[in-house]
Amino acid sequence: MKKYRILGAPCYQINSVLEAKSFIKDFVNSEKGGYSIAINAEKIMMYSKISDIRRIMNNSILPIPDGSGAIIGMKILYNSKSIKLDLPKTIFECAHENKFSFFVLGATEEVNAKAEKVLNQKYPGINLLGRQNGFFEEESVVFQQIKKLNPQIVMIAMGSPKQEKLAARLNEVIPSALLIGCGGALNILTGEVKRAPIFYQKNHLEWFYRLVKEPSRFKRQLILPVFLLNLIIEKYKRK
Repeated sequence: MKKYRILGAPCYQINSVLEAKSFIKDFVNSEKGGYSIAINAEKIMMYSKISDIRRIMNNSILPIPDGSGAIIGMKILYNSKSIKLDLPKTIFECAHENKFSFFVLGATEEVNAKAEKVLNQKYPGINLLGRQNGFFEEESVVFQQIKKLNPQIVMIAMGSPKQEKLAARLNEVIPSALLIGCGGALNILTGEVKRAPIFYQKNHLEWFYRLVKEPSRFKRQLILPVFLLNLIIEKYKRK
């Protein structure tokens, strides 16, 4: 996998799920540890404006294309194609295939507990060491609980950028683990939220589907035309 910079923000080009799985498998086995970050237009625009986000993004060992913005950015700036990786699904499959141990942190207690049941049903024998919902008071207590179990992977479902900030702190406590921010993946896994139909996924229109379903997201989507304008300006600066 090749790493590019989209308006400064790091992002891997990913050719296939198999390529991603191979990278993840080697990284987990190396015990180097680190955390992922999902790259989309919103985070790319945050990169130059928010120093904390910039630091977290720069220190991520697995910045992956999670939105159309990252895919379009690589295409416009580098004429390079990449798939949009469903990282949580890829991680669950990789953990099952390689018997990696993992811990699930985040979401409500109802969703977290249901996710445990669904994972055990979908991936029989999967090595889930423990779980904890995202509503806790003592972060240090939860961190020590996870450290004691010593999982190879920790899935963190708390939304962005909260989950990335927490992952950066947890990385200091369990430096050998791979920490994966998975946003609303547990809600999708358990059926609490439906993912956009395949047509929208393949045509990079998931943002539009979510906007129709959740009109309150309108203000957030206003960043897209600004992002595209910045890409075009950057493209012409390079000529």
